[in-house]
Amino acid sequence: MPVTTDCLNEEQRAAALDTEGAVLVTAGAGSGKTRLLTHRIAHIIEDLGIPAYNVLAITFTNKAAEEMKNRLYSLIPNASDIWVSTFHAMCAKILRRHAAIIGYGSNFTIYSQDESERLIKQIAKDMRLDGDTIVKSAARSISSAKNDGLSPEEYRDNNINYEDIEVITDIYIEYERRLKSNNAMDFDDLLLKTYYLFSRSSEVLDSYCRKFKYIHVDEFQDTNEIQYGLVRLLASKNGNIFVVGDEDQSIYGWRGANVTNMQKFIEDFGAKIYKLEQNYRSTKNILSLANNLIKNNTSRIDKKLWSALGDGDSPVIYKARSEAGEADFVVNTIRKMINDGYRPHDFAVLMRVNALTRTLEQRFMQYALPYKVYGGFKFFDRKEVKDVIAYLRVLSNHYDEEALTRIINFPKRGIGDSTVEKIREYCAASGKCFYDAIAEDIPVLSSSTASKVTAFGKLLHDLDEYKLVSTVAELSEKVIELAGIKTAYLEDTEENTTRKLNIDDFVSSAHEFVKNRGGTLDDFLQEVTLYTEGDDEASDSVYLSTVHSAKGMEFRCVFIVGAEEGLFPLSRATEDTDELEEERRLMYVAITRAKEKLYLTYCESRFMYGRTNPCRPSRFFGEMDSRLSGLYAKPKTFRDDYANQNDDQYTESGFTKKQISGHSTGNAAVRQNAGNVTEYTEGTRVRHKKFGEGTVVGVTNVGKNSYLVINFDKFGKITLSLAFAPIEKI
Repeated sequence: MPVTTDCLNEEQRAAALDTEGAVLVTAGAGSGKTRLLTHRIAHIIEDLGIPAYNVLAITFTNKAAEEMKNRLYSLIPNASDIWVSTFHAMCAKILRRHAAIIGYGSNFTIYSQDESERLIKQIAKDMRLDGDTIVKSAARSISSAKNDGLSPEEYRDNNINYEDIEVITDIYIEYERRLKSNNAMDFDDLLLKTYYLFSRSSEVLDSYCRKFKYIHVDEFQDTNEIQYGLVRLLASKNGNIFVVGDEDQSIYGWRGANVTNMQKFIEDFGAKIYKLEQNYRSTKNILSLANNLIKNNTSRIDKKLWSALGDGDSPVIYKARSEAGEADFVVNTIRKMINDGYRPHDFAVLMRVNALTRTLEQRFMQYALPYKVYGGFKFFDRKEVKDVIAYLRVLSNHYDEEALTRIINFPKRGIGDSTVEKIREYCAASGKCFYDAIAEDIPVLSSSTASKVTAFGKLLHDLDEYKLVSTVAELSEKVIELAGIKTAYLEDTEENTTRKLNIDDFVSSAHEFVKNRGGTLDDFLQEVTLYTEGDDEASDSVYLSTVHSAKGMEFRCVFIVGAEEGLFPLSRATEDTDELEEERRLMYVAITRAKEKLYLTYCESRFMYGRTNPCRPSRFFGEMDSRLSGLYAKPKTFRDDYANQNDDQYTESGFTKKQISGHSTGNAAVRQNAGNVTEYTEGTRVRHKKFGEGTVVGVTNVGKNSYLVINFDKFGKITLSLAFAPIEKI
């Protein structure tokens, strides 16, 4: 047996040694596909004597390309001669050499997404089209058209019933004209223009077909129409094409990935199929849930993951009464496991939408547990949340010009940067503050612009009046309503859905503040600032992440929160079979990130859309295990319970039963601290790492746990677990 394949298992070795013709490997999560790819390439070069420059390896990310290069360098001496790159990098390299054939200079500029959107925005402005909605819609449509290889006219004909299709087509045509005149291509053009180049010049195509005698493509399930077309053209001469993918992990349909490309590949090339089913990551109990879930999808090649790592711990299904109880369960469980020897980086908390991080982030800070929001901003740093906060800052402090200029044209009111500068100049000359100036006629503005500015001033004045008779939560709701903030996110996209959920959860934070602290607007903004200006993220941190951002990663322990209908799966997927299958693949990806321990949580009720709503457990529970099918039923009338209540956990035979109060801990210091609750009587002065000094105003015992209600000097009343919060007596 060749040395380069000795470390492969039987399935991997069979695929690695099958070097001639078309081969498809459907590789389950954690099945060692990168090892297979690199050892196959090494086998072709070292054992078969094929020159390294005749081998092409395509990945989807620069990180994956670098990892593959490093592994190849450790296996063969001349790895630098192999083309290892992303689709886009490969196409850019080819286009630089042959751009003249399609009418471009070899020094063409590649526009980033931001630069492309700025160009589209300028075109819309020149066409006298108003609003960000049409710009974003056009940008999304143009990218989708290019990923499918469609010209403006073809895209219009395929979407004739789409709202604004004629306007979008006109923008697309002008966008292409300006790109060409600027000798520029956008990111999608790198693929599309290479396809055009190969289609137009058989000589160029033939040269690359002769060069790339052995082609490898990783993450094939994520290819779009143009990428598949490029692979088909490059493999048209030799036919030695090896693709690896997992249709069960195809989760990027929203950006053009076509899960059916794997089936098309089998049919178009007559490909041989190999299955990698041994999982090297997860235990049997975790894989059982994943296998049971994903077999409900129809767009897949049947396979069943198995593991030699033993049964492992039973997954935990946890039912919380509210999002606060859910966060308490997650944080308390992590803290107790850290006391038993785990490290923060061993944990990931995954969710379908990032709107669920807010309550978790607050709990992590309260209990001094380091965390990092992976692939996104922390909750109070997200644009839509900062916009609402800016309105409240202005209502709290009329002199906050930074906040005023942030919101003066959000949502769009037709008040541009030049108008803002004129107002500033007027304020400097008159001695008025910005807030007072916009409430009156400003002589340097035109009548139409002045009317827009004074309308904004009246909005703030009305909100100021409402502030006097309302709570922080009521004021937040009124700001969102009267300012029309959600109108900026009307288009039905996943991004807008997430932004609206974030806005709703901000309102939820205001309601929790009123319920638990009952302070003023200034107090609330001070607390928000605390969470915004947290400590720098430590390298050893718990990962908070959406499932999309966690793909390709693995953790010893994984929490999947918000496993409820409308959240996971998203509500818009319930009436669309294709979208529901993608939601199921997302849950499959989430489950298979876990190596040792898996927790899935859902709530009886959750504050969303401006009110507390009863929740229905995800339909996926019953698919994971038939014993859980009873969970997917009509929700009971919700109970409006918050943190530190005795939350219940759903249990069935085969699933672990662990109440929060029932967790054991190996940390003597923690047990001792918990046992000294009698030392913390009302009136005791204490110090907290984040909140500073305060006075104990109440002690609550729930099961074996003790909680202190502390009135902090700067932040008001907060309830904290004595066992885990960083509290010390003064």
